[in-house]
Amino acid sequence: MQKNIGSVMGLYPTPVTVVGTVVEGRVNWLPVAHVGIVEHHTFMISVDKAHEFSNKGIQQNKTVSVSLVNQKMLQAADYCGIVKGADTDKSDMFKYHFGRVQGAPIIDEAPLSMECEILDMVKVGNFNNYIVKPVNTYVQEEYLNERGKVDYEKMSPVLFEFQNANYLSTGSVIGKCWNIGRDYKKN
Repeated sequence: MQKNIGSVMGLYPTPVTVVGTVVEGRVNWLPVAHVGIVEHHTFMISVDKAHEFSNKGIQQNKTVSVSLVNQKMLQAADYCGIVKGADTDKSDMFKYHFGRVQGAPIIDEAPLSMECEILDMVKVGNFNNYIVKPVNTYVQEEYLNERGKVDYEKMSPVLFEFQNANYLSTGSVIGKCWNIGRDYKKN
C-alpha cells in the first residue's frame, strides 16, 4: 500500500555534474545535480542563486562546460560544492584545457564533458535555470562502445539523491528501450 508523504520531489536520483566557467579571469567549478533534458539537443542546469560567483561567470560568458562525475572525481567534486568560488580559488581542483568554446573549461579526467552555449535563463524560486546546448562533447575512449556510442554502464556516472543526501552508483543494464515491452500482455 502506498503512503502519502506530502509534496515531495520524487524524481531523484539525478546525475552529478561539474559545471565549469571562467569568472574574473579564473576557472571555477561547481557541482550541479539539478539537471534535466529539455529535448534531444538541449538540457537544463539549475544553479542556486546563492552561488553568485558561478552565476556571474555563466551569465557573463553565456557558455559553460558540463562534465559527468565518476567515483574517481567524486571527492573533489563534492569539495567544490562545499566551498564558495568567491572565497576559494577552485581552479586547480581538476586538470583542464580549453576546447573551441571560450569560457568553458574541460576537465581532462572527466568521463564525459560538454562545451555548451547558454540559450536562455529562467528564474524559478531561488534557482537560475539555464537552458544549454552542447556544442562539442568529449568522451574518454574507454567509455565508448564498439559503435562509438557512450557506454554508461562502463562509465558508471555518480547519481545524487536529495532526500537522504546520498551519492549513488549506477547499475547494470536491465533491458533494451523500445524492446522490453514488445511482449507485454494485459492481464
